[in-house]
Amino acid sequence: MDNGISKRKAQRIEEKIAQMREDQEMEAVREIIEFNKTPFELKTDMDRFVIGQEHGKKIMCTAIAFHYRRLGQALKKGMADSGGDIDIALRNTKTPKANIMIIGPTGCGKTYTSETASNLVGVSFVHEDMTRFSEVGYVGQNASDILVDLLQAAGGNPNVARMGIVYFDEIDKIASETIAYKDVSGRGVQKGLLHMVDGSENTVHLGKERISLSTQHVLFIAGGAFENLDTIVKKRMARQGIEGDWRHHLTADDLVEFGMERQLVGRFPVRVVYDQLTIRDLKNIMTQSQGSALLAYTHDLKAWGIDLELTEDALTEVARRAETERTGARGLVSILHRVLLEDMYRLPGNFTGKFVVDQNTVRERLG
Repeated sequence: MDNGISKRKAQRIEEKIAQMREDQEMEAVREIIEFNKTPFELKTDMDRFVIGQEHGKKIMCTAIAFHYRRLGQALKKGMADSGGDIDIALRNTKTPKANIMIIGPTGCGKTYTSETASNLVGVSFVHEDMTRFSEVGYVGQNASDILVDLLQAAGGNPNVARMGIVYFDEIDKIASETIAYKDVSGRGVQKGLLHMVDGSENTVHLGKERISLSTQHVLFIAGGAFENLDTIVKKRMARQGIEGDWRHHLTADDLVEFGMERQLVGRFPVRVVYDQLTIRDLKNIMTQSQGSALLAYTHDLKAWGIDLELTEDALTEVARRAETERTGARGLVSILHRVLLEDMYRLPGNFTGKFVVDQNTVRERLG
């Protein structure tokens, strides 16, 4: 009797899981089909979170808006032709895509732009630190593990995963010239990514289960600092008698000379160069970005009746320290935490009203 009840419960659970998966698929497809933001509109939304990098955001938003608008229109037709079968529609949908490579210093917003874009479009997002990956897995992870992460980000749903965004962070660290281990080939790691980036059918192994996962519609974004790449470009420009900003003359040959595989570079036709953030940019990030750590701390303290305010000089000092430490926007979180930690610990329950942090306080806390 108990065993019979257990079986019925198990069946109901399986049915609920299947229904949830179907609902998740339909919602994901609906998001893509209904996506109709123009590049301008997508950038306008992104401007609420990502401060600065105006030229870079234009390129990014144009590529992303066209990718998902194109996919949405093709899926709409595919769903109609297949009688609403999502799997068949995805398999039969053929659309070109333009993967993106972002080049820029640490903390300039490469990762944040990519993640924000995925949230605005409404697709799964995976951030992969490429320094953890190796050619055969005995140092770090296998490139195929990226697909497992993508599947997890999509709630275990392959069809949802097939429409997501994968961000390769520090892609420059797997350039063949920069690998620090004699027995690990950066070239091998890059070649291991080719099959995936190409949009081929892949098999993901989850224990005994094998799941088919196509990356045909996955948008890949690769980011890296590419230190001294500017030197390579400027030398070539000098040889060829070209004048101007090196960022406007970057070619695939320059990235190949840096140590990237030509085949992999060719899979990222959209290339964006981000600027080093200025003190003004960093101050604007703290006061204007909806993802600002300062705004989060201000909101948190407000719940205790404390109105936090940083003076203009204090904001400048925090921004200057982030610039000096070369940590960019990412470093603002750590710096603000060091500045405000004592007050966040001491004030709640003991103080209410306006609390002002000035330049002297910032300098004292940071040493």
